[in-house]
Amino acid sequence: MILAVAFYLAALSDFVYVLASPPDLDWHTALRKVESVIAFAVVGLAAAWWLAGRRHVTLILILGMAAYSALIEIGQSYTGSPEGWRLHILDVACGALGGYIASLIAQALRLREG
Repeated sequence: MILAVAFYLAALSDFVYVLASPPDLDWHTALRKVESVIAFAVVGLAAAWWLAGRRHVTLILILGMAAYSALIEIGQSYTGSPEGWRLHILDVACGALGGYIASLIAQALRLREG
């Protein structure tokens, strides 16, 4: 939970935005999307450990990370994000992808433990 709150606050920070993907890079938007998928996978992996042993973990992680991403998009809208609705939708898709990647990593780790 603390990890999710920390990532949420970082996502709303202009300082973190510029630090993580400097706007003077031609490909800063693509870099930001890759970073977001990684961040959602990290948060999703933490959630996967909490959900261990439950049914439909993959679906829960995909939908959960998409919902978490949507909350970030709402927060960013209130803090003056210049992104339009198309990028907001892409960001929510990045959240879902991060959740799916987290489920794959969690499954692989469980296979090695057993």
